Amino acid sequence: MHLLLLRTKPVCAIVSTGYRTSLVKRSIVVIGAGPAGLAAGIAAAQCGHHVTVLERNNTAGKKLLLSGQGQCNVTHSGSVSDFLTHYGSAQQGRFVRPALYHFDNEAVMRFFADAGVPLWIRRDGKVFPKSMQAKDILNALLRKLGQSGGQLVTNTCVQCAEKGNDGFRIETNSGTVTADSLIIAAGGQSYPATGSDGNGYRLAESFGHRIVTVKPALTAVSVRDYAFSESAGTAFADIPFQIVHNGKVSAKRCGSVLLTHTGLSGPGILDASRLIESGDIIRLQLIPPEKLSPDLYSGKRTLKNVLQTLGLPETFLLQLFRLLDIPVTQAAAETNRLQRQRLESALTRCTFSVQQCGTWHEAMATAGGVDLTEVERQTLESRLVRGLYFCGEVLDIDGSTGGYNIQFALSSGFLIR
Repeated sequence: MHLLLLRTKPVCAIVSTGYRTSLVKRSIVVIGAGPAGLAAGIAAAQCGHHVTVLERNNTAGKKLLLSGQGQCNVTHSGSVSDFLTHYGSAQQGRFVRPALYHFDNEAVMRFFADAGVPLWIRRDGKVFPKSMQAKDILNALLRKLGQSGGQLVTNTCVQCAEKGNDGFRIETNSGTVTADSLIIAAGGQSYPATGSDGNGYRLAESFGHRIVTVKPALTAVSVRDYAFSESAGTAFADIPFQIVHNGKVSAKRCGSVLLTHTGLSGPGILDASRLIESGDIIRLQLIPPEKLSPDLYSGKRTLKNVLQTLGLPETFLLQLFRLLDIPVTQAAAETNRLQRQRLESALTRCTFSVQQCGTWHEAMATAGGVDLTEVERQTLESRLVRGLYFCGEVLDIDGSTGGYNIQFALSSGFLIR
């Protein structure tokens, strides 16, 4: 279908006045109908602006529907101050603060409850729709956009955009769209099949913005010469680990780690993946050194059974013993000095060489994006181009697992007024 949106007499105008904006009516185009774009469209439409949300796919929110394996971990129940520590660097924490305090996790829960989608808090603090269906979250956003007067146009891919004296001109595969203000909410580059192919970065660059190098984030890592494929599914809860880059410890983290068929995953590794590069070393402390006391190596019990009392899974120990050439039936008291040294080294500094992080098709988020120094954090307006805004994953913001990315997408969208 051919699309040609002619610019009507401006119904709305955004005039920045610090944290808030005055309600002068203007026409606004939002690029991208994920949670950030839909939130931005809702917020702008509720202010009386004439809003059009452009989506390249035939339906909105394709990536949102995949989140949490289709269950949609929409936010976390922790304090807002705690949220600020889940977005990478201190600079990123400062940047997200205005958006998160403007529309926090409690506001998210109220929003969806009012929209007929009650949420529930899991024991670990993750928040899901009670139905455990991501489609309910998406449908609530779409209903609210329509009720607020916003328009969604699908099957519309933005090819380029520019600003002239009379506003923005956006060229699409279906025609030309014009607007007084433009909001880029086109997402990152992960899961490109959902439409997140990096087009938002190209549009930002065309307006002169610098893009911080993007890489897959929230992804598992594959390990070179991996020896624990038979232990796939084994999990270690909340263990310390180090990332070693070029021979030096580049990061220290603590989190749950999962052994896979090809390497490492689990919340701890996923959250740290933004820091991991091919060739890095990951050292896991499976057991605190102080627990490996000389008393362990006494008595008639097998060494394997003794170590199981420390919480080490049997499947993992069976494979570890084979690698260290220690008989499974060996009594703890029969362990010699060399075996003890090798075993304790493996348990306190279990070392893996990273072959590569996951691909764009596997990563749940994108690290990198529009340089934050070029965006006003109180309004998310470009410092380079007046009337141009960014929200969601297109910015150089990526959060930890646990609902932090969808929360920022919604918070940043609702911040733009």
